[in-house]
Amino acid sequence: MSQRARRKYRFGDDLPIDGVDPGTNLLVAGPAMSGARRLAIRLVTDGNDRDEGMVFVTTNKSGERLLSQCDELCGGVNGSQYGVVDCVSRQQGRDQSDDHVALVSSPSDLTGIGIEFSGLYRDVHANGCERVRAGLYSLSTLLMYAEFRTISRFVHTIGGRIDAADGLGVFLIDPTTQDERVISTIAQFCDARVDVRDDDGARELRVRGLDSQSREWNAF
Repeated sequence: MSQRARRKYRFGDDLPIDGVDPGTNLLVAGPAMSGARRLAIRLVTDGNDRDEGMVFVTTNKSGERLLSQCDELCGGVNGSQYGVVDCVSRQQGRDQSDDHVALVSSPSDLTGIGIEFSGLYRDVHANGCERVRAGLYSLSTLLMYAEFRTISRFVHTIGGRIDAADGLGVFLIDPTTQDERVISTIAQFCDARVDVRDDDGARELRVRGLDSQSREWNAF
């Protein structure tokens, strides 16, 4: 691995999260409207050096909508190598994919999601990106379609691929839709858990699982 590939993954200057080592997987846990989704997207797109590739899995919004959110938050993905596994558009009657967007039948098709994710990840690497950030938004949707143990194995498999490739993985989950036991078990397959909350209009996060990070609640 080159010196460039060994450097830490950095995030936006206004985010109270230090850089993390290659091969790190993060579980972002926060309820809807807390800013958790925006944070999970920013961890992949904002702070990206633009010599890094990006791969997304979107389970509850179309790939088009996800890319629009990336554009709103961080100036989009133009100029970067990226790929999107879209689990929504085919259900909505759209069946056109392209080199950047792969469609699967539904969020229940974990095999298809895994195959398309791996293919896009390889393509981004093959196009010159040693470093790849990956985001899955969100696990809460997958848990509506499959058993908890199945989703746990899926997270373990995807996270293992990211670790082996010295990438960065960001998994989003809404803790208000699941028992804490479920969240804690899935967190065991990640290197750290980033909790997000809205405290009377002030959005805060804390990081657990990485010794280099503050465990206190910090505004962002």
